[in-house]
Amino acid sequence: MKRSTFKQGAIIATFAIIFTKLLGIIYVIPFYKIIGNRGGALYGYAYNIYSVFLSLSTVGIPLAISKLVSEYNALGYYHTRENVFKQGRKVILIFASVIFLLLFIFSSSIARLIIGDITGGNTIKDIQFVIRVIATAILVIPSLSILRGYLQGNKYIETSSFSQVIEQTSRVLIVVLGSYIALKITGSITIAVSVACFGATIGGIAALFYLSRKVKNNKDDFIINMPMKSEESLITNKVIWKKIVKYAVPFVMIDVVGNACNLINMFTVVKILVKHCNWNINNAEIVMSTLTTWGSKLNMIIIALATGLVVSLLPHVTSSYIRKDMDTVKKYINEAYSLLLYLAIPMTIGLSFLSKPVWQIFYGNHGLAAEVFSVFVFNALTSSLYTVTLTIMQSINRYKVVFYSLFLEVFIKLILQYPLMILAYKLGFGPYIGNISATIIATSSTFIISMTYMVKKMNISLYDTFKDVLKIVLYTFVMFISLKIVNVFIPLESSSRFKSIIIIAIYTIVGGSVYLIVSFKTFKKVFGKEMINNVKSKLKIKKEV
Repeated sequence: MKRSTFKQGAIIATFAIIFTKLLGIIYVIPFYKIIGNRGGALYGYAYNIYSVFLSLSTVGIPLAISKLVSEYNALGYYHTRENVFKQGRKVILIFASVIFLLLFIFSSSIARLIIGDITGGNTIKDIQFVIRVIATAILVIPSLSILRGYLQGNKYIETSSFSQVIEQTSRVLIVVLGSYIALKITGSITIAVSVACFGATIGGIAALFYLSRKVKNNKDDFIINMPMKSEESLITNKVIWKKIVKYAVPFVMIDVVGNACNLINMFTVVKILVKHCNWNINNAEIVMSTLTTWGSKLNMIIIALATGLVVSLLPHVTSSYIRKDMDTVKKYINEAYSLLLYLAIPMTIGLSFLSKPVWQIFYGNHGLAAEVFSVFVFNALTSSLYTVTLTIMQSINRYKVVFYSLFLEVFIKLILQYPLMILAYKLGFGPYIGNISATIIATSSTFIISMTYMVKKMNISLYDTFKDVLKIVLYTFVMFISLKIVNVFIPLESSSRFKSIIIIAIYTIVGGSVYLIVSFKTFKKVFGKEMINNVKSKLKIKKEV
């Protein structure tokens, strides 16, 4: 194991997360062919319940542990750092065990709440069984998240990221191959879905085994050969847990606000489209599902860029801020924005342009949904900026600004949703453009407030980022022109997944090549000589000097 620099960690974590997200989208195609609609519903019942309870035990905690570990490392409180990890593992194990028992004992009651007295489909016993199976993952994943947070705080980003690849790959193999074999042998949809649900547990065990072996094989890196500092004796377990809660709450709030914005969509979009825009219910629900489910899954490809940056950004900015090294803090912040925007802006434009073949590959041919997604994808760009900016504010302990921004986001979304949808409709555009605009304005307000605070109150210059953004927009425009030229010869419409894959491959090669050629100087600046040389050394290419 070796510690990662900020850029190395950010890039490794980003590509690991993008890989796992793509795998998480792609496996759905064969999986649903295996288990069908009834099996899909059964899997959804179990996985949604599991996700809720998993969020209770993991949201915010890994990043809180990462922040606290990096903070104590910067202060030289190595004994306290180890105690953070020990306390985190102890409490999360107790908490996870309680949640597992609740799910296991009350699985029948949960199943009754889901379907009540409805008959003719999945039974209460079916749902109860799959809930109990997937509940076993609760015993593994929270402990895994604590270990990841500990390693990230110590800047072992590569090891932590690779464990995510192991977890997702193992899970997907069990979900697809396991469910197929189980269905062939038993003929039971319930057993097939149960095997698929158990994939979450197997994936967690595989990743936990990998990380545990890594830590054991590199135990000398974690041995503390110095006495405890006198200040450390004042840091009790109670103090540690107060800090973990304090650091975790903002991350939980980000998740809550995201869910709140989704709920606003759920309760208003269909009603506004049907009652005030004269849309039929079928088209209204297509828009709704694109905004809250299917489009969001594709947006995660771009948002994964921000998630990867967060993993590396949090410990590096925190440790520099604790040491009062504001020049390095400024450097990391500008590098984070430049790296994010260099990748996210062309990806957003590319996905918007290729929305039809992309939608065809993952969900089949539906013009309206692809049209909605071509606009909705821009929300991923603002959400990425929002995620990175709020992480920076938490790294430098500006929690009040975070909370103020989050509440403002929900408020703006709530008050703009209806008038902007009606305005778009009156102007002859799709009303969903008003909905997406409300979301983009709401998320943009959050990071604009935080950026303004950084510049005005903390004297953190973002001039370097601003210069890079102007260049990136120009490069992306050139890329867009190249895509339009290709479009003259190769239309985007396709009636099959295979043709759509070919179309996307051609456009990606052309657009990506043009973007890389025109932006090569910025590419070298954004990624840095060290990172480029590391890649070149692996490819046995002459290094940059």
